Amino acid sequence: EDTFIENDNIVNIFQIFNKYIVIEFSDERLWIVDQHAAAERINFEKLSKGKENIDIQNYLVPIEVELKKDQLLFLDEYRKFFEDIGILYEIGDSNVKLKTVPVEFANSDFKRVFEEIFSLEEDVSILKKNIDKLRDDILATIACHSSIRSGQKLPRDTMLDLFYSLYKCDNQYSCPNGK
Repeated sequence: EDTFIENDNIVNIFQIFNKYIVIEFSDERLWIVDQHAAAERINFEKLSKGKENIDIQNYLVPIEVELKKDQLLFLDEYRKFFEDIGILYEIGDSNVKLKTVPVEFANSDFKRVFEEIFSLEEDVSILKKNIDKLRDDILATIACHSSIRSGQKLPRDTMLDLFYSLYKCDNQYSCPNGK
């Protein structure tokens, strides 16, 4: 199955609706890829494999995100979880100061990322109890925020990179949320 990647028998690759990538192969196969779902899958699998597979962005000036006390306590208690995916931070009285993040997430809105993580459970204490079960949901939330968006026009090289990266994923057929 990998031979078609090695032989690069892509006849045509193009984007429709700035949302889907269509790939035509010389053996008459056709792939239609949702560009956002593909990017989420790629980022999710990188995060899942840990920081040794991730390029890290160090901030010269830490990014500050205001959070509630119970959320800060959660981040303090689960610091190792976030360190394992390349997110290093200091906790202040009312905020978290991000020192490093995976390169793909350097421009993410971390206020929204944390809001979505904390919205997975209405109560932070329930989030703590279910951390192992919610691990993939947390990683999927983080992966979503750094991914190529629907409606984003992509150059040919980016479409090819996305396809090749998706092809190397363990699960090429759905985003982390099961879509």
